[in-house]
Amino acid sequence: MPVNVEYGHVYPMMPPAIYPLDPVPEPVEYTQARFHVMGDGSLCLLQDAATWTGRDSIVDLLLKAAGWRVEYALLKAGVVEALTENGIVTDASQDHLVEEALAQAPPSGEEQV
Repeated sequence: MPVNVEYGHVYPMMPPAIYPLDPVPEPVEYTQARFHVMGDGSLCLLQDAATWTGRDSIVDLLLKAAGWRVEYALLKAGVVEALTENGIVTDASQDHLVEEALAQAPPSGEEQV
């Protein structure tokens, strides 16, 4: 998943902002909690400001961003109504939903009508 990572002046005290480039969330999805997208289009990957300690690795955020991509696809496919609170990367209870989405998808090369 291509992303743009922006490090602010206070990094590492504040986490970098991660903006998905493909897919790009629709502006109407910004600030709706079920999409986990901030008002500026960056991903909401942490439950609160205290979750980031300044000693954390960007790799952890990138893994969460990749998980966001999977959950976003599930949401857009109508398999779920909202992204999970903890993220699919660390919560295996949602893995079966990927299989469900694949079963509902049209065969490769065919478009859905």
